[in-house]
Amino acid sequence: MTRNRNVARAVLTTGLAVGASLAMALPAQAHGTRQVTCNGTIGATTVGNVVVADGTACVLDGTKVKGGITVGVGAALDLSNATVYKSVTATGSGRVSAADSIVYGGVGTTGTGIVRLVDSGVVGDVTVQGETTTFTASGGGVGGGLSGTTVSRFDVSGVHVGGSLAVNEAFSGANLCGNQVYGGVKAVNSGGAVLVGGSASCAGNEVRGSVVVDGNAAYVAIAGNTVRRDLSCTGNDPAPEVGTNKVKGARIGQCA
Repeated sequence: MTRNRNVARAVLTTGLAVGASLAMALPAQAHGTRQVTCNGTIGATTVGNVVVADGTACVLDGTKVKGGITVGVGAALDLSNATVYKSVTATGSGRVSAADSIVYGGVGTTGTGIVRLVDSGVVGDVTVQGETTTFTASGGGVGGGLSGTTVSRFDVSGVHVGGSLAVNEAFSGANLCGNQVYGGVKAVNSGGAVLVGGSASCAGNEVRGSVVVDGNAAYVAIAGNTVRRDLSCTGNDPAPEVGTNKVKGARIGQCA
């Protein structure tokens, strides 16, 4: 099992301490490492900042990136068992994908077609936005917040989130399934079906904060969740299907 998979597993088991745990594992920075423009595959070596130029494709397989990664318009980035010491940013890109990888900064994308995180750890925030963006995250953990704004689709399953988990305007809907969230959960203003737990294929979430489900315009199901604060639902049309949830705070509005 690789080091990165071990660290990602630590993210899954440390909960609120995810950011601190990963930061403690951060090796000393190397100096003088070169910046590279990646078009093709870079293997198990160490580089500085990485630029993926417009319209090109980059695979980092076992690579240590001592800086950050910038992904250009129409470009694609695939991380596999990679370590990135700063942040990944993408604007108008075709794809950003990470599997079994660690990002010690954050991940931020705007107008990127596909954003996918699989069994990966991100110490900072993950923020995605863009009407054409399809976002999926499964396994691994995020030390900060995880949010999608004005996206096509937003699916998060089996992820430990140290901050809040939020989706605002997912035109094709969102599934939030089996996550452990140390802040709150918010699912609002979506045009497609929204599952917050609620089905055999979408396990309930454990949420230390409140859950807010407001203003959605399609089918909504909320079930199987453990919520330490309030469960609030308002302005959903049709009204949500609310199953069995363990709620320590108040049940408000359509979730009463």
